[in-house]
Amino acid sequence: MTDRSPIPDASDITDITDINITDIVHFPPRAAWAPERSGYALWRGSAIQAERILRKAAADPATLLQSLLFPALMVLLFWVVLDRPVSAHSGESNAFGMVPMFALIGAMSGASISGLGLRRERTSGLLARTWVLPVHRASAMIGRLLSEAVRILITVAAVLAVGAVIGFRIHTGLPGALGILAVALGFGLSFSVMVTALALLRPESRLVEWIAGGTNLAMFFNTGFVPADAYPAWLRPVVEYQPLSCAVEAIRGISTGGQVLGPALTTAAWSVGLLAAFSGPAVAGYRRASTTR
Repeated sequence: MTDRSPIPDASDITDITDINITDIVHFPPRAAWAPERSGYALWRGSAIQAERILRKAAADPATLLQSLLFPALMVLLFWVVLDRPVSAHSGESNAFGMVPMFALIGAMSGASISGLGLRRERTSGLLARTWVLPVHRASAMIGRLLSEAVRILITVAAVLAVGAVIGFRIHTGLPGALGILAVALGFGLSFSVMVTALALLRPESRLVEWIAGGTNLAMFFNTGFVPADAYPAWLRPVVEYQPLSCAVEAIRGISTGGQVLGPALTTAAWSVGLLAAFSGPAVAGYRRASTTR
């Protein structure tokens, strides 16, 4: 560890030339520097970006409310109102549908809030200032995805904990718990990439707000809300094969030891499709938002 010189007192300075910048700003040793395009610079920059975003989210009541408190409270509310009639209709506890549904809804709602924050960073010029820093170009996007992954895992874990209170159980043990987190993570990250691409489409775009509204609407048209056969016949295929229903059924199958392969493959197909469709636009939009005013 290098010794640091004490910062000179202002009363001791008689000439501006007496100031040595290294006495005030302590740079790391040159041997510790890494090229901007190196793997270490990518990891270091991504970790810093992820930490910045997570700290900002933790200090934002709206993000905490939408990502954690809202889905947890909705689990309890829907259980009180709907558990008995829906469980009587389906023959099994509706907790195995409601809990996965609200875990995924929480991940989706948090992504929408994050998209709104990204748009504010664009209009405030923060993205442009970050772009000119001597860091790896990809670290900003990767750091944002890392922060989204952490947020999704925390949201899902919190909802599962609340679900345990109303009877949700993972009968497949630790492998099942890891499988649930993997499904939620893949689904949530692909949705987040889509939101990021649409948030950066144009500064005046309101697509993110529409997506947030659509997320709340999807809550009432999936198999976690009520079984598919409770919907009209003409609407049933749409409800069964929309991405939220596929992910809910995959988590339901993992937790109960039921059918997993079909719903998991359909969920993976939706996730891969969203990533293929929106990864390029998200990267291009980030570059455009960072280099133009």
